[in-house]
Amino acid sequence: MSSIKVLVVGATGATGKHVVQMMLDQGHDVIALVRSKESMLSKLKDKTNMDRLEIHEASITQVSHYDLVALTKDCDYVVSCLGHNLTFKGMFLKDRRLVTDACKKLTKAMPPSCTFLLMGSDGVAHTGVDPKRKFGERAVIFLLRHLIPPHADNEKAAAFLLGADRKKLNWAIVRPTNLVDAEEASGKYTISERSEVSLFGDASISRNDVGHFFVELMTNEETYAKYQHKMPVVVGIPEEKAPGQ
Repeated sequence: MSSIKVLVVGATGATGKHVVQMMLDQGHDVIALVRSKESMLSKLKDKTNMDRLEIHEASITQVSHYDLVALTKDCDYVVSCLGHNLTFKGMFLKDRRLVTDACKKLTKAMPPSCTFLLMGSDGVAHTGVDPKRKFGERAVIFLLRHLIPPHADNEKAAAFLLGADRKKLNWAIVRPTNLVDAEEASGKYTISERSEVSLFGDASISRNDVGHFFVELMTNEETYAKYQHKMPVVVGIPEEKAPGQ
């Protein structure tokens, strides 16, 4: 496989750092757009392929269109693992549309040959594809949409991509279930084109495995072709407990 070049935003986040590490581990070129270079370096466990990593210190909200054009001009993929800071400013003030605004800026700047991959959540519906949720779940989502701006932001980001001209923009939205931490990626998870898990259930997936799936989308042509212009839901497969546990 030839080397892939990817720009990762949200690269120091709990999932983004795994995407960066795994792509470097496979010998690919990574550009990380981060607020702190020191933070990025501290989150990399293996620094073997550091010559393939470019770190640019800036907030996506402050980077100009022309700078983003320069950053993405040779990229095969742009990955957004952005999330909201759980502060009043991050959730209710100017950053409340962080994910949507970043989607628009990045997809406008990147070349037509580039593919955009977005991290969403299984709480964001793929209208016309997902089955209708139960009344209680719809009520919770309604409250989240109107009371918690980050959820509405994730919905608007998905709506933006769904409404884009598919002939001009390649994309996929990864929808993980409940996120948990783990030491390593297991590579054991199911992928579905529809969200069929309950919001109130115990279905979960490690952030490592979400990162693993992002890497699969970028490095496995068959996997990407299957989920192009779709919103796959990823659910971890729990390890079987030993007898007596």
